[in-house]
Amino acid sequence: RDLLLLCSDGLWEMVRDGDIQRILQRNRSHPINASAGLIQAALLGGGADNVSVVVVKVP
Repeated sequence: RDLLLLCSDGLWEMVRDGDIQRILQRNRSHPINASAGLIQAALLGGGADNVSVVVVKVP
C-alpha cells in the first residue's frame, strides 16, 4: 500500500527526507502513528515553526 504525505515546511525543513521515509515505512499500517512520529521528529529536531502533517493510506 502507498501512503500520501501532506506536510508543512515545519516538517520538511527539520527532518531529512531519508528519516521521513523511514518513519513512514515503519508505520505503514498505521497512518496516525506515522503522523505522530513525523511530528515528534520535527520537534526533536528543534522545530521552531508550526508542524502540520497528514498521512493517508492510498488503496
